[in-house]
Amino acid sequence: MGVTLRSRLIAAVLSSFICSTAALAQGSPPANTKATDIPVNDFVRPAIFSEVQISPNGKYISALMPNPDNPHENFLAILDGKTAKVLNVIHSGSSALDAYSALVASYFWVSDDRLVATLAFKHSFLDTPLLRGRLFAINADGSHQRDLWVGGYNIRPISTQPVDQDHILIAANDNRSGPDGSYTQIKRLDIQYGGAGSKRLEIQQGGAGFVGIGTSPVINASLIADHAGQVRVAFAATDMVHVSMWLRPNNDAPWALANDPPKSHVGIMPIGFNRDNSKLYVKVTQGNRPDAIELMDMGSQQLTMIFQGQFADPGELLPTADHLDYYAVISRDGIPALHYIDENSLEAQLSKALAVNFPGQLAYFSSFTSDSKHAIVRVTSDRNPGVFLLFDMDSRHAKYLFSAAPWIDSEKMRPMQPIELKARDGLVLRGFLTMPSGNKPRSLIVLPHGGPHGIADQWGFDPEAQLFASQGYAVLQVNYRGSGGYGSTFQAIGYRQWGLRMQDDLTDATQWAIEQGYADPKRICIYGASYGGYAALEGVVREPNLYKCAIGYAGVYDLRVQMDLSDTDRTSMGDAYLHLTLGDDRADLLQRSPLSGVDQIKADILLLHGEEDPRVPFKNFREFTKALDENGKHYDSLVEPHEGHGFFLPEHRQEAYQKMLDFLDRNIGAGSSTAD
Repeated sequence: MGVTLRSRLIAAVLSSFICSTAALAQGSPPANTKATDIPVNDFVRPAIFSEVQISPNGKYISALMPNPDNPHENFLAILDGKTAKVLNVIHSGSSALDAYSALVASYFWVSDDRLVATLAFKHSFLDTPLLRGRLFAINADGSHQRDLWVGGYNIRPISTQPVDQDHILIAANDNRSGPDGSYTQIKRLDIQYGGAGSKRLEIQQGGAGFVGIGTSPVINASLIADHAGQVRVAFAATDMVHVSMWLRPNNDAPWALANDPPKSHVGIMPIGFNRDNSKLYVKVTQGNRPDAIELMDMGSQQLTMIFQGQFADPGELLPTADHLDYYAVISRDGIPALHYIDENSLEAQLSKALAVNFPGQLAYFSSFTSDSKHAIVRVTSDRNPGVFLLFDMDSRHAKYLFSAAPWIDSEKMRPMQPIELKARDGLVLRGFLTMPSGNKPRSLIVLPHGGPHGIADQWGFDPEAQLFASQGYAVLQVNYRGSGGYGSTFQAIGYRQWGLRMQDDLTDATQWAIEQGYADPKRICIYGASYGGYAALEGVVREPNLYKCAIGYAGVYDLRVQMDLSDTDRTSMGDAYLHLTLGDDRADLLQRSPLSGVDQIKADILLLHGEEDPRVPFKNFREFTKALDENGKHYDSLVEPHEGHGFFLPEHRQEAYQKMLDFLDRNIGAGSSTAD
């Protein structure tokens, strides 16, 4: 890395530290600034710090940082564990063995001074980097860098905890096995010199740098190891509805099927082991009720309830300081909170004391030193994209480190209010409403999430919602049937309901916002990406008098194209998913596609798409715009030739959102004919 670039990065880090500390002390923005003064780029640019961790001995703090000169590369910043001063900036691109740019996708500490990272690479025809099953390791000072694994396998760590000082456990699947996938191989990988296909400069005695220790009991399985390094749990989707689970007492024992959902009528998703490896934390489906966190006895397989929310599935489990258990579950009933597994644990007591200082926000320990004396605390909220603190477990003192996005002033962001309403058939729907300042009915953007199945809008900092609210728009996000997060039944009742009851839910939510006085019925636009783009355009087909405009971003406009050309269809499981959720009748698929209802559209339309989109093929855009032209419908568009499913490059994202804002202004904003 050049001296100038490294100096710029260090200066940027120190500048953000100083500015963020000042903002934290002041607690409010300058009086002469308004929300509408915030540049679009502030909501588009990547966080300056992400994936913040502390090294096992506490000597270092690490974080990922964007490369200001190349969005296809980033930096692994190493900071002093006491002062947070930048010690080293590791350039991700320096690890590549070929001509592609590299991006650190994730990383973890494997010793006091060594890290292992996964890499994503840019291909010549596509702007979005892709994972290629590559791991590399490097010391905190930038020395002893090794590509640990390259070649024809997709590999991923089974555990981030080393099995000894030189090895981690990885799972490997053959990339060349075809659409059905392959059995998952279990291997011990040398973190100093690497394994098969790696470019090793030194070779250990004994050879290959990795040792195979078995395979999964079924193809495409995920694996979980206990704290002793024994891979004892395997689980895999045997169809698109059920996940089966296998157990064994140790690496040498045969696998035994522990749960077969079609027979047991219970879904069990394994999470991790308890302190003495005798029990397994699992997430258990409860049908009409939200999923629950339970403890499964590894001998008797008896389940003991740990936590179940009122209406929402549980969130992440937070590990204890020694990494041998879990101290809390993040609940998702509206505004997130912590449910403590053991109220008397040190982590619970300290976490409660810490939370008092951050009312209305979620504060939790995200990374610990191996001696349990220091931790990284992450604080987030609907108006705060993330603040990181260094916490001393003995003195109970928290030291401010930095903000993820120091240019975001939380005082100028708008609250995300949990809402609840009933659909026309009586089904309870939940979601969130972000209102701009002022109390009168406002221009409303209905923002359905993508996915759609298994995905849900959740309370937290949402850059899109905040961007639109900063421009004076109310934003409505509803978790329609088929969304995840509210139990297995709620998701299943959305299957084959694209354009039917799923769409009715969005219509009912829009009408609710009008009836409650939140929205001006003459100034409503519907916007979404991927499935959300489908819902936006299907919305203006089915409800031509409800929405003034619609924006589709990488949207599905012909369900037959999804069945035939989407990359989801390239695997057996993906093909099964499409048939399960969409159906098989091609005439019905066309009938439920926006393409078939173009003549019903009255709303103004904006379409954005990447020509290299593998998930929602560009043919969707071509067919739909051709039909719009043939029917004399007006529309605007933005196409990026080398982008995939959603725009990756910051300049493309900024252009897209600026085009959206201009479009919204003309139709439902200050520049529209319906404006006050």
